Amino acid sequence: MPNQSFDVVGDKVGTSTADKIARWIVSEGWPVGMSLGTETELMNRFVVSRGVFREAVRILEQQGVVEMRRGRGGGLRVSAPNDGGIVQAATRYLTFRRVRPEQQLEARIVIELSLLPLIIDRMNNENERTLRAALTDECLDLTHPGPPPTSHHYRGFHTVLASLAGNPTLELYAHVLVSLVAESYFKGITDVERRRDLVDLHDRHTLVAEAILDRDVERASRELERDLTHTLGFFADAPERGLRT
Repeated sequence: MPNQSFDVVGDKVGTSTADKIARWIVSEGWPVGMSLGTETELMNRFVVSRGVFREAVRILEQQGVVEMRRGRGGGLRVSAPNDGGIVQAATRYLTFRRVRPEQQLEARIVIELSLLPLIIDRMNNENERTLRAALTDECLDLTHPGPPPTSHHYRGFHTVLASLAGNPTLELYAHVLVSLVAESYFKGITDVERRRDLVDLHDRHTLVAEAILDRDVERASRELERDLTHTLGFFADAPERGLRT
């Protein structure tokens, strides 16, 4: 029992130290690549033991906030986090809550339709190339469908679309919802079924992209809602296909 109590205290101090380091990084403007100091220097700065400090670093490394470099010229450096861990955690939480397909659709329609005016307003040559590249990637997937990615690494057309709105918060929400769908879709799907679905998906995504490139918000909204509603129909058949919703 005493050992268990000590471990709990150690975990709390490690988490608290991680929070202090993270707040320090934020106060500095999140300077990616900046050295925060050596292990010894940082242990002295935060007045913690080596074990507590390493627990704090472990927490921050998992979050993509820092990386510890060993050897000469090493030390703790600021990293640029990605959204993979957040998306994975959110997807698992929503799966645990047994979110229903119609709830997914409701959330996706609200978020993704709200993005369309932003996407069209910000459409430039670079964003147009990004949108067309997403469609090209789908074409390549039709001919060479590789192994399914893990859901939190799956971006796909809809996540790329959300990234064009220039709003990181909405992009993250869209990525979580897309990954929640992928979590179900990639389980139990055969290569034949996946290829067939990709053909249909690509056709519908092309209609959405064409409307966006034509700067037609009304048509883009109509095609996007049709695409998302079709996805709901796909998951309505999930039990027969061995998929989990």
